[in-house]
Amino acid sequence: MNNEKQPHLTEFDAAFAAEMEAADMENIVPADEVLWVLHAHINENGTAQRLPVQCQPFTIGRHPENTVSISNGTVSGHHAEILVAGDQLLIRDRDSTNGTLLNGRRLYTVEALRDNDILHFGNVMFTVQKDSAVTQIRTVASDAASEAIAQVQFSTLMSRPGVEPYFQPIVRLGSEERVGFEVLSRSQFIGLETPAKMFKVAAQRTSEAALSRICRLEGMRATNVLDPSMDFYLNTHPAELNDQDLIYSLRDLRQRYPDLSIMLEVHESGVTSVDYLRCLRQELNDLSIGLAYDDFGAGQARLTELIEVPPDVLKFDVKLVQGLSTATDARRSTVAGLIRIVKDLDVIPLAEGIETREEAEICQELGFELAQGYLFGKGEPVKKWIPEEKTTPEKLVL
Repeated sequence: MNNEKQPHLTEFDAAFAAEMEAADMENIVPADEVLWVLHAHINENGTAQRLPVQCQPFTIGRHPENTVSISNGTVSGHHAEILVAGDQLLIRDRDSTNGTLLNGRRLYTVEALRDNDILHFGNVMFTVQKDSAVTQIRTVASDAASEAIAQVQFSTLMSRPGVEPYFQPIVRLGSEERVGFEVLSRSQFIGLETPAKMFKVAAQRTSEAALSRICRLEGMRATNVLDPSMDFYLNTHPAELNDQDLIYSLRDLRQRYPDLSIMLEVHESGVTSVDYLRCLRQELNDLSIGLAYDDFGAGQARLTELIEVPPDVLKFDVKLVQGLSTATDARRSTVAGLIRIVKDLDVIPLAEGIETREEAEICQELGFELAQGYLFGKGEPVKKWIPEEKTTPEKLVL
């Protein structure tokens, strides 16, 4: 164990006590007002793994005495501990062998959790959800009805499938030539209209990986009416990273679409190690599939992965891009420096979320090569993007 990086357990105890004191325990929100929930990704039988954090402390580990006992060899006997302090949820690692990861980053101190955070205890993944139970009775009834409808519709969504691909253009800055599309997903099922709603229900059924595979497959099926010279950017879900089924699904896609240019997008929050990225990169190279890191700068920018396993494309998060036209010289200089590092690694920098002409101009000036955002087109059904030569009736069959 690296003692220089891993604080001693007593330091954790002191830090935890300080966090609890800072949270003002006299003002703790009653349990019936705020409820934190962990969604577990432990088994594959499709059953809901919803774990309310309702006791203090809430412990996680392989030993049976833990609040949540996980029978997995990568999880330590007493792996991590969670406490509710006011409306905050605090977590610490308990000197575990394989560590606790928060959004892909190993914990070395006490940290507060947020809604939709992703936790890894060893190789076992959980997502964090913050619920508010204090609502009007009418609202609760309505939400319950919507939730019930969504649950019923979800099985149909997966079996039909009922995912509708949407495509957002990616352009080359300067010429604004369209060079690719990010493949997105929507649905017309009540309660499942957006990706957030679909994956929320999928999380309750531990079906995120299966839904993600369906979204990619349905998206590629719709590309038959699009310009085959485009690059098609396909998304992944953190739940399917570190899973061999992801590789199997990509092999199937490549077999179905041997001539199309595919770019796989990976978000840093789902990556548990550089070694995994190396293995994934080799598999993608063998399949002639490109690699893109998504939302760079949205959280902690993990330069280690960028340097050790450079992608083909690095997508800078909208938070780094929007406002650059009116930003200070210092902020522009920082972004320009990051772009230079990226280019030195032979990685193509892409600016996400460009909405104004001024933002496009400053992004080009700073060195971005590719861009996407509402200025160039929002995500829309495939019919919006069909080239003119393919608009004859007989070629519109999807």
